[in-house]
Amino acid sequence: MAHEVDLESFKELERDIILRVLYRDQTVQSTEEERVRKLKSHLQHLRWKGAKSSSQEYKEKCCARCQRALGLLLNRGAVCQGCSHRVCSECRVFLRRTRAWKCTVCFEDSPQRHVTHCESERCHIRSSSVRKDQSSEKTAK
Repeated sequence: MAHEVDLESFKELERDIILRVLYRDQTVQSTEEERVRKLKSHLQHLRWKGAKSSSQEYKEKCCARCQRALGLLLNRGAVCQGCSHRVCSECRVFLRRTRAWKCTVCFEDSPQRHVTHCESERCHIRSSSVRKDQSSEKTAK
């Protein structure tokens, strides 16, 4: 949402404050874009590193991510709840809430990992929810 504003109509102090806010916003946006780019690159690297194809058969019991052989008793691997491949202990993450395993690729690709850390969005969401709560309390009284 880009609006053109004539800065000449503002006082010098107001103009300086507005410009500082705009520069800070630009810095935050570029930092966020860089963070997202790095996350995408990391995820692409994890995918590229190795994954079994669900249509292909494998003779040896091995990790779907790093292709290491899995043992019969030790490091047998666990089935990923996301892709259903068996992965070794190095290539999986335990999810305490669901008490299940996910491989590193499915874990990185899951929606809970893509939470934005923008303070202004959080603040906006909190203030709008507070207003809703306050208005519902007024109507209840």
